[in-house]
Amino acid sequence: VKRIHEYKRQSLNILGVIFRYLALKKLKPEERKRVVPRLSVFGGKAAPGYYMAKLIIRLINAVSKTINA
Repeated sequence: VKRIHEYKRQSLNILGVIFRYLALKKLKPEERKRVVPRLSVFGGKAAPGYYMAKLIIRLINAVSKTINA
């Protein structure tokens, strides 16, 4: 299993997910029907003492709860 790090793409990918979600929320319902669905999968683990990596994992989980609510 890959490790989560600040300098890797996980941070950029979750920011992209947030951007797309906010853009979708601004669209009207009829415009939203024309948008192609997208899926983002995140996987990895953080070292026990790596606080920033754990924050990134918390952010990913919080975004997923918001989107799936």
